[in-house]
Amino acid sequence: MSDSEGEEESSSEGEAETERDGAENRSPLRRGWRWLREHSTHALLVAVAAAVVGGVVPVLLTGALQDWLSPPPPAPATCPGAGCDGKDPQKEGCSADAVTWLPTADNPVSLQVRRSKRCGVVWGRITNAEVGDVVTVRVEGGSARSAVIEYGKDQYTPMVSVGETFRVTACAEPTISASRTGSWSKYCIVATDATAWK
Repeated sequence: MSDSEGEEESSSEGEAETERDGAENRSPLRRGWRWLREHSTHALLVAVAAAVVGGVVPVLLTGALQDWLSPPPPAPATCPGAGCDGKDPQKEGCSADAVTWLPTADNPVSLQVRRSKRCGVVWGRITNAEVGDVVTVRVEGGSARSAVIEYGKDQYTPMVSVGETFRVTACAEPTISASRTGSWSKYCIVATDATAWK
């Protein structure tokens, strides 16, 4: 074999290798694999960071979302106990945590007693009455308050302070006005600290 033939063979082998390398380089899978081998440390770090962020961020977002959706706790009472006596439960913030005793039977004007344990008070309320009707609340051994419906169909009394144990009577009295349409008579409900408040 002559030198020129050897040169031709080695040159064609080199061209074949170059062609093979070029074909391999053109394959997206092979290029990706080669890049991954060359940058494996970086890829590993990115994968670990993604896993950590992917695990932590949802937890943080869930906690933040729950905080955002949860109602804020009621503000401290501005007038606890006797300091609330005779005051408006809504203006003093005592209605924010109030629970209610509302008998379902024989209660034509939805007479109810409301209680705020945080404020240490109760008050009476009617919600299906007429202008001129009166709601009264009286704590046994304590004070009493009343209110008249001046417009609309509902009204509540000012607050009356109570202790840890108490007995309270709320009464609804219809107006004596000739325009009265209801056919109920005065009635009362009783609640205590042990009542099934809702």
